[in-house]
Amino acid sequence: MYRVMACDLDGTLLKDDKTISKENIEALKLMTDKGVIFLPSTGRTHRELPAPLRDLPFLHYALCCNGGAVYDYKEDKYIYEDAIPYDLALEILEYVKAMPVYETVVTNGRRIARGEENGEICDYVKKVAVKDILFNFTGAPDVKKAFAEKHQGAQKLLLYLKEGADKESVQSDLRQRFPQLSVSSSGPKFIEVNTKGVDKGKALTRFCQLMEIPIEESIAFGDAENDLSMLKASGKAVVMANGTPEAKACADLICPSNNDDGVAKAIKQIWGV
Repeated sequence: MYRVMACDLDGTLLKDDKTISKENIEALKLMTDKGVIFLPSTGRTHRELPAPLRDLPFLHYALCCNGGAVYDYKEDKYIYEDAIPYDLALEILEYVKAMPVYETVVTNGRRIARGEENGEICDYVKKVAVKDILFNFTGAPDVKKAFAEKHQGAQKLLLYLKEGADKESVQSDLRQRFPQLSVSSSGPKFIEVNTKGVDKGKALTRFCQLMEIPIEESIAFGDAENDLSMLKASGKAVVMANGTPEAKACADLICPSNNDDGVAKAIKQIWGV
């Protein structure tokens, strides 16, 4: 049976309004009571898990930043990190200034976004970003300059597309200019950037190695492009009814949608709880 459950958040465990249902929480508890490790696997940082999830007593680890890091909440430290090198992150941030995007960069679990000297983020980012993570943003008129002061790598970059920008065109441009990057998306208005080879699948594989658990004994839940590597790497792939066609093509099981407690229903079906 499966010993690790890697689960995407937005579009999978969370409803569209970014809440987590009582049914999903209860199912996760029943599953972890059987000794299964629950591993939230998200583009969010470890600081940005919704409080009802972050405060669960059985939450120990989280796969964050699209695979850029795995965080241990009990020890308050990263147990795995694969960041974009500092100099490369600076080069990317300079390049995207000419693109139809608002750039943000994540370092040590915190986000720097386009904004003001006083730390306020720009109105566009406020409008399109997931609302429950805005507390973790700091605004700066020059994101590259603000990041340069950190003198450390970037866990990921998140680019918010300007109105009318073509996502596929921007992704193609970035992939051509920076072949050493992994460029993906988990939503229509933004693009996620990591070092090439850094993705949820690689991070899940590394986590299982650290836990001395065969990857075949992991199960993954997801819905979008940035979940594909994790779905393919795991022993069993569960995709939500609201998932993309590409995600569904990887599925061993398609469960009800994120708004219909699909995770809870799949847990009950698989573990018989």
